[in-house]
Amino acid sequence: MEKFAVALELGPKRRVFAQALEWIGWCRAGKDEATALGHLVTAGVRYAQVVERAGFPFVLPSSSEEFEVVERTSGTATTEFGAPGVLLTSDQEALEEEDIARLSSLVAACWATFDDALYGIPAGLHEVKPVRGRSPNAMRLHLLETDQMHLSAFGPAFQKPDPAHLAEQEATVREQILAQLRAVPRRQAIAPRRGYGFLWTPRFAVRRPAWHALDHAWELQDRGYMNNIATWQKLRLLSGMRTKK
Repeated sequence: MEKFAVALELGPKRRVFAQALEWIGWCRAGKDEATALGHLVTAGVRYAQVVERAGFPFVLPSSSEEFEVVERTSGTATTEFGAPGVLLTSDQEALEEEDIARLSSLVAACWATFDDALYGIPAGLHEVKPVRGRSPNAMRLHLLETDQMHLSAFGPAFQKPDPAHLAEQEATVREQILAQLRAVPRRQAIAPRRGYGFLWTPRFAVRRPAWHALDHAWELQDRGYMNNIATWQKLRLLSGMRTKK
């Protein structure tokens, strides 16, 4: 049985970030290696829907025994936060035509998954902030701003988003990331470039937005009130009361 190749990013204190190398966006963190890998197995059901959207075959793992840890690397404070923060060996490999096509399809599917989760919430409630975390619109703006950073890793200058034109900028930055990826020279090693506290290569600049989009999509899905209008309305009322104080 062929196993899923997994890399583990080990935080300086206790957090471990597990990521499936061939499947960008399929990442989970935990307090130790076993927990992180267990969370990765659990997330496989959701990730299978992303893969289906991207048009690839996928077989769900039944346990962490179906993972093969091929790399362990020291992480940073970003790792402790629960996010990918350092380059992996595979991030520094040259890209083939099929690599670019695969990465493009998967990151686009991750963005679409976030969009589905966002628009599954009534539009009139997108400004409602839950007890913990961002409101849906604040999350969307945060995702856009971070994708502008991901785009700048390819070279274009960072542009701060305008909250009044989210949809237009969202579409543009995604198209530009894909265009920059398609423009990467094939079969050539590319030296990492430093920016925003990270070392970047094209692979890292694509797998990071894939993780980010899914992480927030799944956060929205995990909010038990997402499809409960009565709870949403209660939160909206509480949000209004907090604003008036």
